[in-house]
Amino acid sequence: MRTPATIIYGTDDKPPLRILLGLALQQMSFLGVYLVISPLFARELGLNPEQSLQLVSATLLASALGVVLQTARVYGIGSGYFCPLQATSSTFAGLLLVKTHSGLEAVFGMVGVVGAAQMAFAWLFQRLRSVLTVQVAGLAVLLIGLGLGHYALKQMLDTGTGMAGQQQGLLCALTLGTMVAFNVWSSGVLRLFSAFLGLLAGFISSWLMDAIPASAWATFYDAPLFYWPRPMNIGWSFDRQALWPAIITGLFLALHGFGALVAAQRFNDADWKRPDLQLVKQGILAEGLTNVCNSFLNGLPLTSSGGAVSLAASTGCTSRYLAYWLAVIMAVIAFMPKAMVFWQILPLPVMGAALIFLASFTALSGLQMVASRLLDNRKILALGIGLIFGVSYEAILKPLHHDAWIPLKALLFSGVSLGIFVAVLLSAVFQIKNHTHKQRRFDPLHSSLNEVIAFLEEQGESWGARPEIVRRAEHATWQAFEILTEYGLLEIIDGKADKIHLQTIFNEYTFTVIVNYTGKPFALLTQPPSHDDMLSDTDAVLEMAGYMLYRLADQAKLRVDGAECELRLIFND
Repeated sequence: MRTPATIIYGTDDKPPLRILLGLALQQMSFLGVYLVISPLFARELGLNPEQSLQLVSATLLASALGVVLQTARVYGIGSGYFCPLQATSSTFAGLLLVKTHSGLEAVFGMVGVVGAAQMAFAWLFQRLRSVLTVQVAGLAVLLIGLGLGHYALKQMLDTGTGMAGQQQGLLCALTLGTMVAFNVWSSGVLRLFSAFLGLLAGFISSWLMDAIPASAWATFYDAPLFYWPRPMNIGWSFDRQALWPAIITGLFLALHGFGALVAAQRFNDADWKRPDLQLVKQGILAEGLTNVCNSFLNGLPLTSSGGAVSLAASTGCTSRYLAYWLAVIMAVIAFMPKAMVFWQILPLPVMGAALIFLASFTALSGLQMVASRLLDNRKILALGIGLIFGVSYEAILKPLHHDAWIPLKALLFSGVSLGIFVAVLLSAVFQIKNHTHKQRRFDPLHSSLNEVIAFLEEQGESWGARPEIVRRAEHATWQAFEILTEYGLLEIIDGKADKIHLQTIFNEYTFTVIVNYTGKPFALLTQPPSHDDMLSDTDAVLEMAGYMLYRLADQAKLRVDGAECELRLIFND
């Protein structure tokens, strides 16, 4: 794995302590935005102040446990990447559905079932290589980015803040502008802390402009200095009626985690080609185990934070050591209600500007992942329909949630989950008659390069191969055609050269072209002929052609059975 040039401290690098502490605080500054989710949900559940405090504290403790499990990678659990966990408002509908039908205690029993479902889907994902492709992973990351952007715009344009429109716009511009300026036009330490500096600028501006209401300051002053979390303080019970919403929620969170973990892989590897589903499985297992523990703490369901992953990549530090310091800060804040409330008093335009900054990196990363592979009509339809459902959710599909058939309510609670679910479902359906072997016969004397290119491109699009791999296969295959025709190696039947049988095979790792012909073999040399041989040996030119063909492919083999020859060209995808 080669660290990208934009990353200052890679996964295995250990930054100086002062840098780690500062970056951990920066990550907490962003993840602190999601601390607002817990009080909002507590209000929806009708919890009293002490129960609300327990919900926030338990969610923070579980987040600290989750980021350590995700990074430590022990006993086959954890991806080894810096990939913090966060609560998401997308789970509200499923949890409220359970609360309505089964009571408050069943909500936290459902959280445990959600975690168990995530762990089950983690094992399943590893076996769905043909469905969970690079393109689907890219769509997941893209939808996460668009979801962050949509939520950010809602925060920035919220008219219930009591601020004038000009004041909101100024706060957004100052926050986002500071982040962009330090991220684009600075280097070293200033770039590492560009996001934190932007939030700091937004907070100071809000304070100077009196944009933070007196009631928010009063809430901050009234919050106790210390709180001791009490697991099971709210309650816990299991209800079979909660199984279906819990399983669907677990599927959504597993798919969401899939996208965030793939983004982490891509940000950390300059030579990234495809998702490492083994590490994805281990990462989702860590998420699921965290939520199982979280259910007994009485916290909210957690999933990998695509925003935190993007923040780490955008500021240039993805070190695993950052995770441990972030976990310490989360655990300390879980006992300090004043610190919990602090993030709730930040004006919405400041938080929205910060999320816009993250959403840009996440969405474009997903778009690059989708565009990194060739697409045929099957993949265009699967990804396109999934994208349309995902981005149309808030405006069109969300209002249908309340009147939907009860089993469908669990699907219609998030644009991200719905879009990914539709794409995965269609990808699975489109596997029908989508064979991994294709073959065609070519007349060597009358076939053109364009015909060979069209055949190989059709297969590359069908299988989602990387464009550069298909280009190499086209070049090498046509080189083989020229060797066979120009050097008279094909068997002549009734005055005509025998046809060449061309076959392509694709799996997740290789794109293979097999050339079958009847005639004479030629040598695939690992070393070129010498200059003297080129001048004196008439066969040296053919040997040089064989050497060039050998170099064009990652592997080249020639098998001979009498007059039947099989040339196998293998290209690593």
